[in-house]
Amino acid sequence: MKKLLLKYRHGFLLIFPLLLVIFSYKEADTRFSYDLSRFFEKTDHSKEEAVIVSYLNRQESSRLSHRRKKEFARAIVRYSQKLQFPDGTMLGEYPPIPSLFLLAWAKTRTEFQPKNEKGYGILALSEIFVREFELSSGVKINRDYDIHIDSIQFKMVLLKFKEYLAEGKSAKESYQKLYGGNIHSNEWTILIENYKKIYEYVISESKP
Repeated sequence: MKKLLLKYRHGFLLIFPLLLVIFSYKEADTRFSYDLSRFFEKTDHSKEEAVIVSYLNRQESSRLSHRRKKEFARAIVRYSQKLQFPDGTMLGEYPPIPSLFLLAWAKTRTEFQPKNEKGYGILALSEIFVREFELSSGVKINRDYDIHIDSIQFKMVLLKFKEYLAEGKSAKESYQKLYGGNIHSNEWTILIENYKKIYEYVISESKP
């Protein structure tokens, strides 16, 4: 028996690294379900844009053309890079991914239907918000064209949203203040539910 152990001692030594690899793979797979940082590489946003377009294609309520979906995804990814949430912020049981938050924001406000009775554009901005933004920024916004451009809408709301966050308000408080009276009482709850569904969709898309 001793001779047998000596003969295969190198083989036994290889078992332990192999077990470590197996266990670390399982652990990484578990973490991957909750951390999308590997899927959304900061240096390459094409995958992030592609998964947003893929999600939009699954939304029957969306009336966006394929070209508009790509432009919308590009605007979301571009402006989401400028958004940072306060430490410890959670959206439901998931950490905040800025691009997915903006996507859930648009879904909650308009179901990706840019023309609606709630307000201007895909984020349904109220006339009061637009007027106050004009006064504070010193710019004039064309109601027939400019206000309906996705990138302009995201730029406007993020400037205000980040301003409220800097004042110490939570993400929920900042969102509610931005829309003021033009918001349903349970709108934030709906936004969180939409965010969770989108996050879970991206998890399913990102797994090998």
